[in-house]
Amino acid sequence: MRRVVVATILMLLTACSNGHLNNENIQMLAPGVALTLPETQPFGENVDAVQLVQARYRDRHQAFQSMIETGGQRFTVLMTVPSGPRIMRVDWGAGSVTARKETIAPANLSPERMLADLMLIYAPSDVLRTAISGGTFVVMDESMRKVLRDGREIVAVTRPGGDSWEGHATLVNFAYDYALDIQSHRIAP
Repeated sequence: MRRVVVATILMLLTACSNGHLNNENIQMLAPGVALTLPETQPFGENVDAVQLVQARYRDRHQAFQSMIETGGQRFTVLMTVPSGPRIMRVDWGAGSVTARKETIAPANLSPERMLADLMLIYAPSDVLRTAISGGTFVVMDESMRKVLRDGREIVAVTRPGGDSWEGHATLVNFAYDYALDIQSHRIAP
């Protein structure tokens, strides 16, 4: 049963990584709309958070955990099966993204795609306005963001007001038919 759960998670994560370009720092959000990862992480310092993520790709659903830590220009995310083995560790800093995938991680699982989705939810608006091309980034209020192309909504994000790393966030990508539902909590120092 555990192998079936791990296999399902990995298929879902692989599916969510579609849109990957040859230039790994550019991720397609939809046909004609791209997000370019900046040279350094945009999330700020002193983020220590744990997340439970419910992911949906078309009709497949799965959960995984993430542990996130920032410091200076460094950003680290560790993905695991809930209460289970590690899937991947991603480090972003000094102008590069490096990943260590465990044997259970599919070869085409994209750390850059995962970072692009995290940026859409947690990065400051001014960073996203610079990073997104081919579409329009719209901030509805502190807790709602959208990416539009030709007036059509292609990505919708909701996030907590105030401290975005504390509470419930969602991302729906209508173009690639996937969604993330994230419960995030800061880890006490």
